[in-house]
Amino acid sequence: MTLGERIKECRQNVDLSQEKVAELVGVSRQAVTKWEANQTAPSTENLFKLAEIFGTTVDFMLTSDGPGPNSPAEQIYYLQKMEQEKAAAARRDKWKRNVLMTGIVAGGYLLLYLLGRILYTEGDSSMTVMGWLFGTDPQQLAYFFGWLLDKGFFLYASLISIIPALFGKYHFSLTTFTACTIGLLLGEPLGNNPAGAAYGHGHYGWAIWLMVFLFSMVMGILLERHAKKGLSLKDRKIQVWCGVAVLGIIAIIIFIRLSMPSFGSV
Repeated sequence: MTLGERIKECRQNVDLSQEKVAELVGVSRQAVTKWEANQTAPSTENLFKLAEIFGTTVDFMLTSDGPGPNSPAEQIYYLQKMEQEKAAAARRDKWKRNVLMTGIVAGGYLLLYLLGRILYTEGDSSMTVMGWLFGTDPQQLAYFFGWLLDKGFFLYASLISIIPALFGKYHFSLTTFTACTIGLLLGEPLGNNPAGAAYGHGHYGWAIWLMVFLFSMVMGILLERHAKKGLSLKDRKIQVWCGVAVLGIIAIIIFIRLSMPSFGSV
């Protein structure tokens, strides 16, 4: 008899449902189902809890009717092996999630890049497909978007967001990606200043984007630290974080707009 079959037998002997066992142990019903199906094994701590709930011993639960881990040494080895396999499976699942999130963030930046090409390319009908995709000619691109590409800031921003996702820092990655998108969409229409300026050739879109992105890095770090305790929209700290994020972006835009020279000051 396998460990899963023994757990099921003991549960039925004391007339408990899987839901009740899960509640008493402190796990989900799905976890109990997987234990009984031999898909996973309970940890040493949970195994002792099960033995207490069923009114039996760990030795009995680990003792099989056929070949199996019967001696204390064999039982300890069996438990350690199961825990190692469980930890290895958890690491594999985490790596898969990290790779998936990295792909999502990278795909988001690709779509953002193509959106920028669609919205801010000013080339004529003679422009080639390669020129449309990769060209940085200032006469063919809106000033702000062209500046992002020509100076490499778009690439740097994408790497700042993508690389942390590979190591599980999803909240930082999503925060900075969202800020890059907001900065791009707001920077072009709100940064234009016909009065001219010493920097930016009469366009402050770069300043809006850069300050919003730098601000998002700080907010992303704060959110990542709080995420270790779990995230919920009902959490007061998360509500405050959202409020600070929105007000911060608005304050940045107002500050830069007020800093622009007017025609009278040129």
